Amino acid sequence: MTDFKPEEKYRHLSKFGDMLIQCIACGDCREATDYTSNPQKWGVCVAREHTPGFEPFFARGKMQIIRSLWQGKLELSKDMAEVIYQCPTCNACAETCAYDIDNALIYEALRAELVDAGCGLEAHVPMNRAMVELFNPYQRNNTEKGEWIKELDFSIKNAIMEKADVLYFVGCTAALTPKIKTVAFNTARVLQKLGVDFAVFGEHEICCGSVAKRTGDLKAFNTIAEKNLELFKKSGIKTIVTSCAGCFRTLKLDYQEFFKDLDIEVRHSVEFIYEMIKQKNIPLKHLGITTTYHDPCHAGRHIGIYEEPRELLKKFSTLQEMKTIKQNAKCCGAGGGVKKAFPDLALEIAKSRVEEARETGAEFLVSICPFCFRNLNDAINAINSSMKMKDLLELLNEALE
Repeated sequence: MTDFKPEEKYRHLSKFGDMLIQCIACGDCREATDYTSNPQKWGVCVAREHTPGFEPFFARGKMQIIRSLWQGKLELSKDMAEVIYQCPTCNACAETCAYDIDNALIYEALRAELVDAGCGLEAHVPMNRAMVELFNPYQRNNTEKGEWIKELDFSIKNAIMEKADVLYFVGCTAALTPKIKTVAFNTARVLQKLGVDFAVFGEHEICCGSVAKRTGDLKAFNTIAEKNLELFKKSGIKTIVTSCAGCFRTLKLDYQEFFKDLDIEVRHSVEFIYEMIKQKNIPLKHLGITTTYHDPCHAGRHIGIYEEPRELLKKFSTLQEMKTIKQNAKCCGAGGGVKKAFPDLALEIAKSRVEEARETGAEFLVSICPFCFRNLNDAINAINSSMKMKDLLELLNEALE
């Protein structure tokens, strides 16, 4: 195959060049050392732990598949997709890699190749189609995104018609999922209590496109990103605050190309609010509760937000850390399209994380991602745990005098 040119055949993978063949198959990605508590090694690849456990289900195997594709020894197939998509792209493997390989970026590029070749998962098609046609992946009427606002006891600016310093980008999960609307309610209440001049798009808010990006449907993602760019330009917004880790990662990193000519800053609500509380020395009431914190992959490993949520929790609760935290935290299992295509796998991974949380003896499992909230709460209910799932902003709203 002397005339084989992988960079021409695999246009998505070709963007990562030498990184594709850097893996030396050492296997360090099987586990990581948590130096924050003790030198014992904790396994962090949740896909390896909860799938059949063969090489293709964790980083080393997937990287060898990619190498073989690049060398013309393998072809894309639906069978390959069934394995590649059983990974929440949490990027724990990248944290342990001595060669600075960004595994999640490469896996997403491979998924884009699979989709272009007609080998993507059928389970993701309706989700991504709805995202483009209805502006949300839940196949709901997008006007429902404005319903939660009506339940507030104060008014919020409409970003379509009114100028504000900050755009609160709610995200589809918090805006459309009944049990998780508490994230939207409490984020808005905290911003209002702190005197932030903010607005929302409400029923006009368009999905950030994260689900399409993670599952390899780049045509859908680019379509949505362009629509959002137009909306952001019209609003004249300069600061976007979001309470969803998935929206945060997508808008902050995946929109860089779209934002290159715009002066737009993207912040997670927790880092934004933490800085305001710290600068203004705003007191928080201790709630007399014990909490443990789950690091969402998109806010943690993908961006690096670890300390701000913990500092806030320490101000109003007793924080009990789990065995795997921060860079080595186990994923909840919902990301990367796993929740949609492999719901049983997503639930089993979440159960494992909840069991780890229960070992701390904490009353509340806390996170800063509606998607983690949803999957971990499903696991809490599945195992009949007495632990309660909370978004950090709900507790923070209670602690603000």
